[in-house]
Amino acid sequence: MAPTDSYLTATRLLDFDSPSISNLVRDRGWHDLARVDRIGAVYDFVRNEIAFGYNRVDDIPASAVLTDGYGQCNTKGTFSWHCCAA
Repeated sequence: MAPTDSYLTATRLLDFDSPSISNLVRDRGWHDLARVDRIGAVYDFVRNEIAFGYNRVDDIPASAVLTDGYGQCNTKGTFSWHCCAA
C-alpha cells in the first residue's frame, strides 16, 4: 500500500460509501477542477454553505455534517477532507 492510500480508506468518520457527498462533488463539478482549485472550491462551500454550529457529538460521519447543514471546526474539517478525497 502506498503511503497516501491510507488517507483514502473509509473510516467511521470518512464514510466514502455514502452517496450524498459523492453526489455533491459530482454536481458541483469538483472532479473537473485542478487539485488546488478543488480545494478552494471545497473551502468556499464549507465556509459559505455549511453553517457554524455544534454537532451532537464530535465524531459524526462527514455525510452527517452535510445532512445537518452545520458543523464545528473538527466536523467541518472531516467533511472538507471527505469532499477533497471523494
